[in-house]
Amino acid sequence: MTGAAAHRQRDTRYDPLAPEVIAAPHPFYRRLREHRRVYWHGQLDSWVLTGHAECRAVLGDSASFGSDFRRVGEEIPEALLSVQSLDPPAHGAIRHLLVSALHTRSHTAVTDTAARLSAQRLAAVRGTDRPVDLVSEVARPLALHTMCDFLGVAAPDGPRFEEMSNAIVRSMDAGLDPARADPGTEARQELSRMVGTWLDTADEGGFVGAVRAARAHTPEVSQAVLANSLRAVLHAGYESVSRLLGNALARLVTGDQTLPERAAAGGRLDTLVDELLRLEGPVQADARVCVRDSEVAGQRIGRGQVLVLLLGAANRDPDVFPDPDTVDLGRRRGQHLAFGRGAHACLGAGLATLQLRAVLAALREARLGFVPSGTAEYEPTATLRGLRTLPVRVRDTGP
Repeated sequence: MTGAAAHRQRDTRYDPLAPEVIAAPHPFYRRLREHRRVYWHGQLDSWVLTGHAECRAVLGDSASFGSDFRRVGEEIPEALLSVQSLDPPAHGAIRHLLVSALHTRSHTAVTDTAARLSAQRLAAVRGTDRPVDLVSEVARPLALHTMCDFLGVAAPDGPRFEEMSNAIVRSMDAGLDPARADPGTEARQELSRMVGTWLDTADEGGFVGAVRAARAHTPEVSQAVLANSLRAVLHAGYESVSRLLGNALARLVTGDQTLPERAAAGGRLDTLVDELLRLEGPVQADARVCVRDSEVAGQRIGRGQVLVLLLGAANRDPDVFPDPDTVDLGRRRGQHLAFGRGAHACLGAGLATLQLRAVLAALREARLGFVPSGTAEYEPTATLRGLRTLPVRVRDTGP
């Protein structure tokens, strides 16, 4: 979430880093949406959008609302220039390069890898007589190793990678806590340097190898933008997916653990995946800057003003999703904004969906049940929501 907020009074309607909001943001989102779908948030120095139609309209209009703040005269560190932050037309070259490489990867191979690694992680916790943390023992290692297998590189080792990854996630909330900004920029620079070496060493059969081969056809993409974009792919594939898996597992642990079985039996496993993406997707907010005077839902937005799109609120908008807080296996798929829309729609949406589906299928096959064993704890981050711990006891539920 962006915006210079250090000196501004906290907004009592919505303080994104308040512990009660971190723990359960959706009641706050609902009250905001009922109050006003587009409103000025002084602490964020931004317009906050809470409705599905409004968020979708802004995401789809990169001519009026940009991700590249240089379009309104702001200076952006080189470490932040990537496929995530460039706008068309510059965005087109790097996205085309990455999409071309993505199309070389076998869908079957990725699916098989996700299934195999999911089964391995669940097998590792079966039969334990101690509390198991589903975040550190299942979600995070599964996301990391699946992503690195897809990239064709060895998984980074050691606490430094975790420190860098966490610093990047925390810096997404620098508009609320400016002290998080510089460590995040430094972590991006360091991680980009590491990822840049992969272009010389990565396996030919992986995504990075395919990027290396495609690079010859897109000389207009700079080395810095390419390395930063690969870093963004790695980071999103790890942090966003691990948080998605943790959040989804938490809903099953505390709710209906028969959902995967019932969904599969009714041919609705893909619908369950879609509903969990809608309800438990980690990306709570995305930011855009208004690059020309515009209007959203009757509200005038001036050039240079920032918009914070609360995707977590939009994904539970009752105008689009009746009974929005529940899993509905009869709901029409593909309406949520968990992966964004428009020019900056998530490149890794397919991989994230495959991983979540693989975990649900593996849970059904393993016939494991989970009993909460302690309090689940959320990371103190607002933009990318996820659990720090999810302690459970594991039990067998079938032969």
